[in-house]
Amino acid sequence: MIEALRVLQPEIYGSLNDTERVELDGLHYIFLRLPKGIEECRFVKLISKEGFDDAHFQPIIAPNRRRNAYRIDEEQMFIEMTRGRSDIYDILTHLTFMFMEAEKIRMNSLDVRGNPRREWLMLEEIVNKERIGEEFKSEVAYTYLSTILGRTYREVVEVSERFAAASKHVSSLFHITYWLGKISIEEAQTEKDREISFSSALREKIGHHVHGEVWANHIKQFLKDQSWMLRPIHIISANLHSVMNTLYGFAVRPEETTLEELARNLSLERAKEVRQKVEQFAQTNGMYVLQDSSGANIGVQIFDTTQIDKNWLPKELTWNEAAVKSQQPLLFVMDYAFGEQAYETMDELLKPWE
Repeated sequence: MIEALRVLQPEIYGSLNDTERVELDGLHYIFLRLPKGIEECRFVKLISKEGFDDAHFQPIIAPNRRRNAYRIDEEQMFIEMTRGRSDIYDILTHLTFMFMEAEKIRMNSLDVRGNPRREWLMLEEIVNKERIGEEFKSEVAYTYLSTILGRTYREVVEVSERFAAASKHVSSLFHITYWLGKISIEEAQTEKDREISFSSALREKIGHHVHGEVWANHIKQFLKDQSWMLRPIHIISANLHSVMNTLYGFAVRPEETTLEELARNLSLERAKEVRQKVEQFAQTNGMYVLQDSSGANIGVQIFDTTQIDKNWLPKELTWNEAAVKSQQPLLFVMDYAFGEQAYETMDELLKPWE
């Protein structure tokens, strides 16, 4: 997988082929999608829904991926896979990238004899102070961190602030850098290998589409209840808020001039109340939100386009009102790029239109 990532160079992982500079944007991306604390774990096990939600383990949910994860002990994390193979590929590529960047941190933290550099020892002190709530000089700390990450002082400050803004769900960049380097150093020096494994229950269920069938049947039942089974449907995989804001945002915020401006202003922290108004307006004007109870964690919105007024739409969006009235299409929006198990169930969903 390392070789495949080096060849493919996915844009979300940035400059992963740089042998010295740690990819900061890529780390920020994956840690918003991985359970908090995973940087401390040498053992990661991918599981299906196996009853851990009924145990005393507190589920850990990443802000940008609705997966349940469970910290079993100091060294082990269990992560639920409910979306089939694509979910597994997704998490494996994130973990592989994390291990690749950990190797860079290890190499930047040790001298030619394999001894820890002064910057690494100072980072260890900073992480210990951070853990017990003791203050430290952030400017000095950023200087040490910039050496270990192979990045400029300004780059480190900027991305550290982005990690801090998500501190409820993500550890600090100091903490993440230290633990990635620590486990990588231990693996190199003491042969304590990192390990990713699959539970027997997950291996048995892969390809059986257990959650996907429940998910799709719920959607089909909703369409049947609305008498919409024979209407044409357009399927979009996107962040749920993006399509909703495009269709209804200008009705709530007519003072915005462009779609780009609308998207930027609605994404601001202080725009929380405005976003809620947009959602409330949408749900009374053709948007239906289907709450997922299947365990697939794939959110769904269905838009009845006949209830949408073309005057609400941004000028960047072309709207054929006659076609909408004659064809009455539905917009079917999901907030995750659905995987193999969902593709099969989506085929079942689309049979009435073949």
